[in-house]
Amino acid sequence: MALLKKFGFPLLALFLLAGCAAPSNTIDVTPQIRLPQQDPSLMGVTISINGADQRTDQALAKVNRDGQLVTLTPSRDLRFLLQEVLEKQMTARGYMVGPSGAVDLQIIVNKLYADVTQGNVRYSITTQADISIIATAKNGNKQVKTYRQSNSIQGPFTATNAKITSAVNSALTDVISDMADDTSIHEFIKQNAH
Repeated sequence: MALLKKFGFPLLALFLLAGCAAPSNTIDVTPQIRLPQQDPSLMGVTISINGADQRTDQALAKVNRDGQLVTLTPSRDLRFLLQEVLEKQMTARGYMVGPSGAVDLQIIVNKLYADVTQGNVRYSITTQADISIIATAKNGNKQVKTYRQSNSIQGPFTATNAKITSAVNSALTDVISDMADDTSIHEFIKQNAH
């Protein structure tokens, strides 16, 4: 009996406390990456790519849960995530990515936020994504292209982390698809990479 008291009660207390643990406050940012078609006319053009995050607040969403404001943040650094996406897309087009390219690309996170409202029986999530790519050629020419997406979802009861995560990833996936479809940066590089 003494052994049960010595180990049983602390173990039981540990299990009870574990059941009260708060859910994670991170959003697993994993958008689907669409790649553009390869351009066979590219011959060894090297570009450099870096990322920047110009959001004033690192939160992806702020949710009122049981009278407390909960801040949800991304699972990884968004500037590196988008830099990685742009590198994959430009490599798929046929570019080489290196430290000193004929054209420097910078991908900037201007906005990525899910505005969450919830009442007693319904919730609403409105997500906005705003991403810019700045292309700067060695000859001084520059082009800025901004991609924006906004979407809204509504549903019964509360906005769970899973629903907010899905909304954020959906908006980001749409922006990445727009980047894959758009050829304006690609055309700018082709015209200015000599």
